[in-house]
Amino acid sequence: MIKKKILMVIDSMGIGGAEKVTLTLAKGFIKEGHSVDLVICDNIVGFDIPSKIKLYRLNFQKSFMDYTRYRHKLHNLIKKIVETNQKEFDLILVNLQKSTRLMSGYRHEKIFHIVHSTFSQSALKDKKGLKLFFRKRKLQQIYNGLNIITVSKGIEDDLLNMIDILPKSIQTIYNPVDVDELCELSMKQQIIPKDNYIVHIGRFSKVKRHDILLKAFQKIDLDVKLILVGDGEEKENIVQLIDELNLNKRVVLLGFLQNPYPIMKHAKILILSSEYEGLPTVLIEALALDTLIISTDCKSGPREIMVNELSNYLVKNKNIDALSNKINEVYTCPYLIKSSYIEPFILSNILLKYRLLMQ
Repeated sequence: MIKKKILMVIDSMGIGGAEKVTLTLAKGFIKEGHSVDLVICDNIVGFDIPSKIKLYRLNFQKSFMDYTRYRHKLHNLIKKIVETNQKEFDLILVNLQKSTRLMSGYRHEKIFHIVHSTFSQSALKDKKGLKLFFRKRKLQQIYNGLNIITVSKGIEDDLLNMIDILPKSIQTIYNPVDVDELCELSMKQQIIPKDNYIVHIGRFSKVKRHDILLKAFQKIDLDVKLILVGDGEEKENIVQLIDELNLNKRVVLLGFLQNPYPIMKHAKILILSSEYEGLPTVLIEALALDTLIISTDCKSGPREIMVNELSNYLVKNKNIDALSNKINEVYTCPYLIKSSYIEPFILSNILLKYRLLMQ
């Protein structure tokens, strides 16, 4: 295999799904013998970055003419990296909106912009009238004419038919999971709760709809605890709701875990209760560890993971009773997880799709 040079640009390496996927891809490229340079726009790093990945920080600061100034700074940084490497990049992958805006105007034959969420939900939700018009137009100005990769077919459909983006090209490449790494991490020593438990793993934000999950959990009459792994701006509201629902003895908050996989592996069920998603990698990771999953049927994402018989474990979005009933059903009558469920998301298969972009 011919070794390639790859540049990845992302807003930050804070704790989030897009950031985790970027790191998984980068480590996958490194394992194959390619070189990876990673530029983060904001100086936020929440993951351990392997030393073989060269990390550069743009240190973006919001100020007057910030995008113009930092666009020049980013372009010059990339040119310096190319000069140091004495070789042009074979592939440039740009993640998230700030990075796409800052990369605007950078000329390269193999530059692709990866979209991780449905903009009609994440950017346009609750927008009406002129606010909707101008926000939609702004997205069109940012993404029109670009080579776009979406992490789910639902996002691709959203961009083309809801946001009316006119890309140079567009294709879907799913988020990858490194099954070997997941299994290794899941075996690391960690204190596992002795009680039977179900788990939710994700940041504490409104879109994750912990309120729906907690109200559904209150309705079930099972000898099982609910563990919430994560942190975020909604933590105070979640704690308050747990108290209001009298769930203090049944719900455990573990906070953010760098390695949540031992907890995930030993859970009876992993629940996703989100209002919307791009492609929730946590569902794929759970399946890779043979953990049963239940998910709300978001506009995009879960339905592309939970196909065929797995679709039986999708529940109507924002429906407390449906989620509660499905938890009861799966807990009392567990289903069988097949290896074919994660085949489309295995890292080696996804890396092949990215290698094809460099031809």
